[in-house]
Amino acid sequence: MAKYIAKIKFEGIEEKKVFEAGEEFEMTVKRAEEVQKNISDEYKGKYGVVLERIDNKDDEEVDEDKKDKAETKKDAKKDDGEAK
Repeated sequence: MAKYIAKIKFEGIEEKKVFEAGEEFEMTVKRAEEVQKNISDEYKGKYGVVLERIDNKDDEEVDEDKKDKAETKKDAKKDDGEAK
């Protein structure tokens, strides 16, 4: 989950809730992209960015790097075990 702030008032159909402008909330990145696309398509880009991510995206990228490195080490150990 990522933290966002609504730039405009909109209704989240899947969430069954109205998000007020300035409201902070958590939502998956995938869902936020979907909401942004739906609003942009419906209003032909009139509102620009409607959800602003406010948590630190860099933290998520660092976590992904750590995960990738851990998987690489795991695969290397597996390959060493198969070679013996």
